[in-house]
Amino acid sequence: MLEFRDTDRLMDDWVPDRVGSGWSRLVTRPADTHGDPTGPRLRFAPAGAPGVAMTRGSDMTGRRHGGPVASARRLVSGLLAVGAALLLAACGTSSTPASPPAAATTSPGTAASVAYQLHMDFFSRESGLPSVIDPQVFVAAPGTPAGTGPQSIPHVAGVTPMPKAGDPAEPLLAPNRTPLGVTRGQWEKAAGIVDVACEAGNERATSRLTGLIPNGVYSVFVVHLAVQGPGRFTPWGDAGGTTNNLTAGPDGTATPTNTVPGCFAPGEAAIVVIWHSDRATHGATPGTLGVTWHNSVITPVV
Repeated sequence: MLEFRDTDRLMDDWVPDRVGSGWSRLVTRPADTHGDPTGPRLRFAPAGAPGVAMTRGSDMTGRRHGGPVASARRLVSGLLAVGAALLLAACGTSSTPASPPAAATTSPGTAASVAYQLHMDFFSRESGLPSVIDPQVFVAAPGTPAGTGPQSIPHVAGVTPMPKAGDPAEPLLAPNRTPLGVTRGQWEKAAGIVDVACEAGNERATSRLTGLIPNGVYSVFVVHLAVQGPGRFTPWGDAGGTTNNLTAGPDGTATPTNTVPGCFAPGEAAIVVIWHSDRATHGATPGTLGVTWHNSVITPVV
């Protein structure tokens, strides 16, 4: 198993606590109370791959164009590629939490190609939930009381975090029951590949995204896995958040290239693509979680 540890987490571990007829609230496991909106720490276990534990330390401090970081990234990509076919097959439309998509191969030099995964799949799998839910979008659930859902997102009565299994035509709602103008089927289509490379001291990410909300407004952010609280999410671009934004095409595709100063060691960061349901960007911050900020797809930087 490949595990990014040493307090490097994408979010709390959440375990379900059913109230009423829906997922009206979840509680954190006692050991994990960081309250982070992306997911718990990453664990990848490709079928047949040998066990590896990657912990940030003094042996992972070089740049990717050579030295320990380059070797570590090639090792990570190689291990993840072992189970590529099985992992990709597992990421269909099943309501059971899917295994993570495999990282693609590392090209000669510095670039690594990695498959994005739906944030809802990542969140549900790493939280140990029996089925997939999205904690940041909601659907109608008559009889469900008002409460607080995953990631401390309060919601009104009659809505619940979206389960993945269900009618693809069902409309998605904000936690206050406001329609988001998107269906479950549209939301679940998001996918893509990102090529990440360290070039001249900058981290460059070129994404090839499909299945986005047509003409939707998105931003690309860095998740700094060792940081809790302020500074954990920063734009994958300039510090003011003016170069990390994109608008999907009418066909739901986008091919943004985003660059951020500095280079990341394996397990240090993740890249997340965020949909803004208010069709506005929010500068250096992603917005309001569950209201204007909805994580679409995510992957670690390896």
